[in-house]
Amino acid sequence: MNIAAAPAPIPFSRTIPVVSPNGTTRLPLMLVLGYVLATFLLFLLWPINWPIYYFSDWVRLVGYVTLCFAVIGGATFYGSAGETRVAAPLPLLQIFLLSGAGVAAALLEPSSYAYTGKKIWEVMDALRNQGAAYHQLQIQLVATTGQRNTFVIIRALTSPLTYAVLPLGIVRWRTIGLSGRLSVLMAVACSVIFSIMRGTDKEIADLFVIGVSAAFVSYGRNRTLGAKGFEIFRRYWKPAVVALLFFWVAQGLFTTRKDERLGGYVSRTTVCANDSHICANLDNPLIAWLPQRQKFGLTIFILSTCSGYYGLELALEKPFYSTYGAGHSPAALSAYEVVTGDPTLHLQTFTYRNGADHWSDENYWSTLMTWIANDVGFGGTIPVLALIAYCWGRWWREAAAGLSDPAAVLFSLTTMMMVYLPANNQVLASYDGYVVFAVWISIWLWHRSRFPLSVATTALTGGST
Repeated sequence: MNIAAAPAPIPFSRTIPVVSPNGTTRLPLMLVLGYVLATFLLFLLWPINWPIYYFSDWVRLVGYVTLCFAVIGGATFYGSAGETRVAAPLPLLQIFLLSGAGVAAALLEPSSYAYTGKKIWEVMDALRNQGAAYHQLQIQLVATTGQRNTFVIIRALTSPLTYAVLPLGIVRWRTIGLSGRLSVLMAVACSVIFSIMRGTDKEIADLFVIGVSAAFVSYGRNRTLGAKGFEIFRRYWKPAVVALLFFWVAQGLFTTRKDERLGGYVSRTTVCANDSHICANLDNPLIAWLPQRQKFGLTIFILSTCSGYYGLELALEKPFYSTYGAGHSPAALSAYEVVTGDPTLHLQTFTYRNGADHWSDENYWSTLMTWIANDVGFGGTIPVLALIAYCWGRWWREAAAGLSDPAAVLFSLTTMMMVYLPANNQVLASYDGYVVFAVWISIWLWHRSRFPLSVATTALTGGST
């Protein structure tokens, strides 16, 4: 009996997504959370006469902040856990970087004139006297109230393009070529010049936070791909030196600016928060051993940044009146008043009512938690913080382990929100932040559905005898 030969196996191919397994490093997340925790410890320990007179008030403040930090840590850990689908690189990145840098350069001159009344070629004059530059900014803001609306709209609409140049440029530094790198340097230069013209620290601080966030993503990607030890050191010692040099220059400029605004730090024995009677004793033994300049600079930094916890304590004493979604941001409140002509919601916020305790929202900070609580109360703030922290962890996981470029932008944005948590709702304090968030969340959702990285596999099926 003849037995027919078995048919040859028929190959067929299928496509499966590339998935990055569990185990993505969380070191960058822990470093940022460590910084936020350190700000609260400095608030508690630095010799500043915070007018919190009752032990029960301290217990309430410490307990609430501890709860917030625990929720943020837990939600971040949860969001950053798990396997991650890998995404392909963002298309047309070179054109994107060139366009973003070009827009930033085009807006620099009109921005400078709108906010300071000066041309950018006067930048060296402004640098020589940052106190005078800041004073000129305040005069110009008052003189042009209501006249900058069109310009504010233009900056907001272009912000998704200009904001993303730095994080994407750093994350993809090795692959963007000379034109891409020059685009990143141009965008940084525009921010630095704008900072000098205004005499403000926000632009420099933002550059540092965004740059470090993007470097974290690059580090996370290399760790995911197996780089360790000397290989990590070899790749990142130069960026680390650049970051340290930038920080050294930035802190020096910060101290010089505050020195010029306050009329000098030599022989000072106290430094106060703006025009308040909340002051630090520079002769306190805890800090008296520091050099005078460093002692002054550190104290001003703590009064500028960590003082938001005092605003939080004042708000915890007050009853809650909901602002129905508008109170979490000065920009949202301003838009509501423009549309309705009704200032009632602003008057109901914790941040405004803190003015009765000589802690005006125009001059003093009150933490991210306080701004969120304007809308949902301090109980409702907890799940909102959990959602923000979960998204922060999720975007870290997708940016580092999933190689998602849009997630890298969103991670930088939420890292900025976390870093500024002790002070205010920095990211959503302006219209720019809303537009950047909305546009890049949309890009992230589109990109992860349209550009998953996949591999083709070939399987064999055989016949039977």
